[in-house]
Parts: sequence; C-alpha cells; structure tokens
Amino acid sequence: MKDKIPLIASSLFLTLSSICVSAQTSEELKAFENAAGNGSVLFRGKQANPYQHAANGNPYWSSTTFVPAEIVFEGRFYDDILVNIDAITDQVLVRKDGSPIAIALPVGSVSTISTESGHFERIPDGVDVIPEGLYEILGNGEQKVYKHVKKQLKTGVQNMNGDPIGYVDPGYRSDVHDYYAISSTYYFKDKDGRFSRIRNKRDLTKRFPERRSEIRKALAASSIDFDAYCLRVLSIAAR
Repeated sequence: MKDKIPLIASSLFLTLSSICVSAQTSEELKAFENAAGNGSVLFRGKQANPYQHAANGNPYWSSTTFVPAEIVFEGRFYDDILVNIDAITDQVLVRKDGSPIAIALPVGSVSTISTESGHFERIPDGVDVIPEGLYEILGNGEQKVYKHVKKQLKTGVQNMNGDPIGYVDPGYRSDVHDYYAISSTYYFKDKDGRFSRIRNKRDLTKRFPERRSEIRKALAASSIDFDAYCLRVLSIAAR
C-alpha cells in the first residue's frame, strides 16, 4: 500500500498540471484572438516562411511592407488587416500590428484584396485562357488588365539589381550573389469578359483599333513603365 501512495500522488500531480497547462493555453489563445480582433480566424494558419536567406531583392509581390487591406477570406469580409503577398508561393500573408510573425493563408482561400494602392483578385482554375492565381487589377472600367507576379530565387555573379532582376532593390549588396528574379504576366479582359495574353505595349494598343491613333498620339513620347501605360490606355479607351 505504501508503494502505491507515491504513484497516486504522482498521477494526481500530472492531472492537475495538465489542467493548469490547458487553462493557461486557453487563456493565452483567448488573449491572442482578442488582440487579433475581427480577423482572429485569419491567424490560425501556418507561420509564413521568413526568408532569412541572404539574397538581393525580396520574395514578395512588391516590397517587404505589410499594408492595411480589406480582404475576403473563405467568403467572409475582413477589414483593416495587414497583408502582403508571397510571390513565390502565391499565398496571401497576414500579420498582427506590432508582430514580426506572419501567417500564410491557404492558397485559394482569399478571393479579393483591396488596399489604398490597388485591388487584387484570385482567378480560379478553368477561367478562359488565364491561369489560376492572384492578379492585380489595372483599370476600373469594363475593360481591364490583369497582372500576375511570380518570383524565383536565382544565382548570378554579375550585377543583379534593376533591369537584370526586373526591379530595384534599395538595399542591394554586391557581395551577395543570390537574388529574387521577377516575372510578370499580363492578360487583357474585354467587355465580354474574355481574356487574352498581352506581352507589350503594342499588344494592348491593338485591342482598341478604333482608338489606336489617339492612343499613339497621346503616348508617343512617353517613357512610362508598362503598368502605367496600361492605366493610361484604359483611361483613354473609357472616355
């Protein structure tokens, strides 16, 4: 009987400890969700890749900055959520204000993202000729341009900044040979909702044969980048 007392006491201690840990975990989870506000369900996913590997450029859609946005996640609307887009995995990342940790939402779970600077939509598989993925929408009329960004980690011994990687890294280091190269693809959506691939300024201009001379005249001496060109052409076409 004496030998059983320590076992009973030990079992009781483990049971009480388990209850305490469970209660503590529950309290921490509740505090975490309260801090996350109406977006608490968004922060239950897997931690995003922190990409700590030394490389020039960055693996995100544009910059490393998380910006406030309105998103539709699994059919539900959430506002004032800090987001970014992983251009390697095509996943939407969310982060709580003040936290260095980001959560990667499942691919396909976010249908729209709206920020001060742009609007994004996920195109599902099987829509016309446009591949599945997240796209930035250029233009707000009946005709639009859909832009998709993909990045890939590469290595090169030459100067890999600016044109060689497709964008400028302000923190470029000449002693680092790995870099995130960008590849952008564009699709034009016409008034009937049909998509077609566009590869350059001429391709887009050809979509407006009745306004071609007007577009060429307005943008003849322009040296703006392709995104800005798309916006200007769509604006002229919508007049």
